[in-house]
Amino acid sequence: MTTLKNLSVLIVDPNGETAFDLRQSFITAGATTHVVANFASAEKLLDSKKIDAVILPYSQNPETIAFCRAIAERSIPPVFTSEPPARYPVKRRMSNAIIAVKGLIAERDAQAYRAIH
Repeated sequence: MTTLKNLSVLIVDPNGETAFDLRQSFITAGATTHVVANFASAEKLLDSKKIDAVILPYSQNPETIAFCRAIAERSIPPVFTSEPPARYPVKRRMSNAIIAVKGLIAERDAQAYRAIH
């Protein structure tokens, strides 16, 4: 089983479409998980908590782009959600999101290690 122990994940879900299932999957994997409905709340949480990755719906609207730039400045990786093709069940999508976050965190930690050494 994939574990995300000691990681903190922020889910931004304006429509409340995927937050519950994603949150449960991340909690099961051991991550501390926060859910907000908008970018203003997300930014407040980023100011007060250590967040390792942000899960958000893919969009090219200016608000999403600005938020993604803000988290990039903090070196927090985004993981974008989208509707999976019908052939993929929801459980598989949740597992893929967890694996994606774990991979992004491992990559970031490796880059930090190389920068220090």
